[in-house]
Amino acid sequence: MCDSWPTVNLSEYKEQVGQIPYGKRLPTALYVHREGLASVGGSLGAVLDQVVAQYQVTTEFNLVKFRTDELKISFLAYPEFLSEAHPALRHSVTIDLATGKARRTDYTNNINPPILHRKESFVPAEHPRRAEFEALTKAEEEAGLYEDTTTIGFKLNWERLLQSKGLVVKGHQLEGQEPALPAESGPAAVVVERHKTALTRYDPSKPVKSLLEYGLLKGGMSFFDYGCGQGSDVKGLQGLG
Repeated sequence: MCDSWPTVNLSEYKEQVGQIPYGKRLPTALYVHREGLASVGGSLGAVLDQVVAQYQVTTEFNLVKFRTDELKISFLAYPEFLSEAHPALRHSVTIDLATGKARRTDYTNNINPPILHRKESFVPAEHPRRAEFEALTKAEEEAGLYEDTTTIGFKLNWERLLQSKGLVVKGHQLEGQEPALPAESGPAAVVVERHKTALTRYDPSKPVKSLLEYGLLKGGMSFFDYGCGQGSDVKGLQGLG
């Protein structure tokens, strides 16, 4: 760590993090939206200012994760935090306050990046869209989407869960999804237009002519000539050989 940075021990750091009046609190971390941190003072505020300047942490990094079990701070970039109901993590930078070392991670090409839920928990109580975020969370809870939270924090897992329950999130509203049309079973029926396939003939076929020639068809008999495509009788054809 740079010698000019204000020093802070773990006990003092945890105490000051605990005084932040909003955020999503987990057993070993606090997640907060960065816009509310301007009022953080003391040594923690000074460290934040120095980290931002030293590591050129731009405003793209709009969430901050304070580890509460060690001296580490992560700046997280969720570019679609306001527009997407469950925004995906794009970039992160984690700074070890004890050593000054930083680790950067890029999720841009990750097909299954971490995503956020319960967005209202990250913003201050006076945030203008907090009620909208809360309404979506309540709807998702009632739909049973938070029964197993161990996997829904990743995009593909969340999308599969929504699909399995026939649900879709549009904007910041949970809606039912129209079921897909069932696939047709079996091969499609083939319609043969026989009038386009049969040949038009105006005299008996060669086999019928042979039968007439050898006298195998007698007078008074009727038959159907497939080659001619029509029924006939012997008397009417005896003169066609």
